[in-house]
Amino acid sequence: MSTRGFERWWLDAWPHRVYVRKAVPRFLRGCPEPFRGEVLEIGAGGGHTSRRILETFPQVELTATDVDTAAADRFVRLQQVFGQRLKFQQADVLHLPFDRESFDIAVALHMLHHLDDVPLALQQMLRVLRPGGLIGLTDDNPDFMRGPVRWLFPAASAVSRADIAHILAAEGCEVLAEQGDVHYFLWARKKYAV
Repeated sequence: MSTRGFERWWLDAWPHRVYVRKAVPRFLRGCPEPFRGEVLEIGAGGGHTSRRILETFPQVELTATDVDTAAADRFVRLQQVFGQRLKFQQADVLHLPFDRESFDIAVALHMLHHLDDVPLALQQMLRVLRPGGLIGLTDDNPDFMRGPVRWLFPAASAVSRADIAHILAAEGCEVLAEQGDVHYFLWARKKYAV
């Protein structure tokens, strides 16, 4: 099995689903403000995180995106469950097909390490956020990815929590909350219009 094949298998495997049931609410509870409104999820994969977001926060309207063209099929069933609260758009985070200032919150859960250009991805996420909107990011610190874990989950880029905080600060964002070393999360606010 290739590393790409393993990763696809992993996204639907029960250990990953158990992890999502625990980790996603913990990440979202770290949000420094109420988690509500129009939310953009980048890298939604198999839809397990999307389901958890919508189950945990009934006041959210979620637009889930993924670069994988096969992801759309997985979201058909979820859209039958959640109706108008869930939209899916096949999209590359480096070229988001949304207008400026379309969302209140943008989140990316465990997908930044797949990107070749993390600063551009963050700029795109900030572009589609409304002024004062929140960006939430969680991933694994590349310094702790060793041995078979590094082979099974290859990273296109090595971005730490400190790297992300630095990039967001350079974009004028205020970092509101950050936590963790091996598995980290970070919440920041896009600057308000002046």
